[in-house]
Amino acid sequence: MSTSPPPTKSAVPIPLLVSAETGAAAPVLPPESLPRIATDLPGADQRSINSKHLSTDSSVGNPDDLTQTGWSILFASDADPAIKAQLQPLIDLRHTQVADDNLFKIFEGDDSGVRPGQTADNWAQYRGVSLTAQVDPTAGVPYYVLIVGQPDRIPFDFQNLLKMQWAVGRLAFDNVEDYGRYAQAVVEYESPAFRPVQRKNAAVWITHNDGDIATGMLSDALVPNFLDKQHPLGCGNAKFTLDAFTTSSPKQATKQQFIDMLRGNLPGGPPAVLFTGSHGAEYSITDAALQRRMQGSLFTQEWTQGTPANTNNLMSAEDIPADAKLHGTMSFLFACYSGGCPADNNYYFGPNGAQIPVAPAPLIAALPQALLSHGTLAVIAHIDLAFPYAFQDVTGSPQVQAVRDPLTYLMMGRRAGYAADCLSDRWSHLCAQLTESEARTASTDPNAPQPLNDSARTALTIARDDARNYIVLGDPAARLRIADLQ
Repeated sequence: MSTSPPPTKSAVPIPLLVSAETGAAAPVLPPESLPRIATDLPGADQRSINSKHLSTDSSVGNPDDLTQTGWSILFASDADPAIKAQLQPLIDLRHTQVADDNLFKIFEGDDSGVRPGQTADNWAQYRGVSLTAQVDPTAGVPYYVLIVGQPDRIPFDFQNLLKMQWAVGRLAFDNVEDYGRYAQAVVEYESPAFRPVQRKNAAVWITHNDGDIATGMLSDALVPNFLDKQHPLGCGNAKFTLDAFTTSSPKQATKQQFIDMLRGNLPGGPPAVLFTGSHGAEYSITDAALQRRMQGSLFTQEWTQGTPANTNNLMSAEDIPADAKLHGTMSFLFACYSGGCPADNNYYFGPNGAQIPVAPAPLIAALPQALLSHGTLAVIAHIDLAFPYAFQDVTGSPQVQAVRDPLTYLMMGRRAGYAADCLSDRWSHLCAQLTESEARTASTDPNAPQPLNDSARTALTIARDDARNYIVLGDPAARLRIADLQ
């Protein structure tokens, strides 16, 4: 990565990423990166331009009601049949809940599965639907779509384009049996006879490492908002209690506190909602096996600048305790690569603009995979470099709604894909805003508003892509049983 002058807290294009090998935090994105950042996915700005009413059309009165929205599962055309067999209990459950074959679909095989190299646009056209129109669940693709497959087979761009209107999640495990573990956990959780151990409690774990700009910005924006005495996270209609591990809390965001959080050893009891905010770990492509195990692991409060990753300052998939109480939790992991990573770096470039390889192939991170296989219902996470624009606007002013709203919706009982839709909504509005600003730049009208300067355009471009790259891992139709939580 290129070097930059020492950043200040107002210099926001800085990702929450640390090299596991050197302990060096990623530098501020250099200005010369902007012309090399790829344009947004085709049609992205149309999501907000086409309609003020996003996602479902007028036929759906309640997007949380599967009998109105339907549910579908989408496999690669050449998917291993053993994966579907492992997921069959979940498929059967959703079929029963939807109770209408017109609203329940299994997309698989050469006829309706995702063929190698097939784009989301092309797949949708074969289904007779548009990616930029409101969703009529009876028109061919129900509102909730569970993608099954690794991102080297069904790309992240496919998922991102589909989630412009649909509520989309993904399952991608390295172990076929983990599909079965996840399916059984969801089916058991939704059984009336099951009694969730979770309380109506949320836990937030946010690092603020000494002298580190990125986590300082993160903590300074989120902690005062989440812990506000008059309006804390979980207040209002959600009626959740809150356990916090931050720099301003008696107990900070250490590795042991993370493990205690997973075990439910908290004053408020086992939390139904977990939020983590920290640096993500970047491992070198030169050791693909180590990278596969550890990419996107979370640096804890014990990390200090320049300290390589070690067992004391990193929380990885391998650190999840056997007695974790995760059966029925929702998680939001805010960090670079917390959900996965692309094959190439999309922000920093080598000499002459050459892309820098990140991984042998795009991957889903091991930590969310492990959380899901331990009973977590769904994970919201990032599949690229995560920047502060989710909690700051392009001027540096705090705006934490993009982080707070999905958490609040989950605590209100929304289904995971529907709760996360506000992140896609933010992406589409930022895309439309950038498109409008570029039109101003090209305008010859002397009375037109002034175009954005280079700094503002850079910030808006990164903010657009940053919002796009949050995804749901797990069944997007999963939801908390709010009425049954103590």
